[in-house]
This record gives sequence, structure tokens and C-alpha cells, in this order.
Amino acid sequence: MPPQLRAQVAVELDQIREDLEEIGVSLCLDEEVMQRCMKHLQRLDELGQRSNWLAELVRAEDPVARVEDITLNSLAQRLRSEIRTEVQE
Repeated sequence: MPPQLRAQVAVELDQIREDLEEIGVSLCLDEEVMQRCMKHLQRLDELGQRSNWLAELVRAEDPVARVEDITLNSLAQRLRSEIRTEVQE
């Protein structure tokens, strides 16, 4: 993927994260909505974190090495599994 395209994809992923955060904050301002929809709000937060880490991987010169830095465990496990699968093939 050309570097300019990678950079733009990362910017788009950053924007998705910001939009998700904005939606989450807006929903949390209504206490009733926040209490009723906590699982969904947590899911929005996870999606934002995934977007953030994917942007980091797209920007990285060595994305495989960068996988080790991912703090969102579910994403890190899926990516590590994919790396192991590719190595075995």
C-alpha cells in the first residue's frame, strides 16, 4: 500500500475513533441512557480503541512488531493468531 494511502487510512481510523468518543460522551450525559445502555457504551469504547490501534498498525513501519504493544487484549490475540497462521503456511 502506498505510504500516502496508508497515512490517509490512519487519519480516517482516527476520525472514526473521535466520532465514536463524541457519540459515547453525548450518550453518557443523559444518566438514564447511560444506565440503560452501559453495555453498548462499553462497546463503543472498545470500537474506538480498536480503531486507534488499527491506525497505529497502519502507520507502523513494522506492523507485526507493533502488535506486541497493543493493550486491547482481544484485538492483540486475534492479530497474533493471524500472524502465527501466516508463519505456519
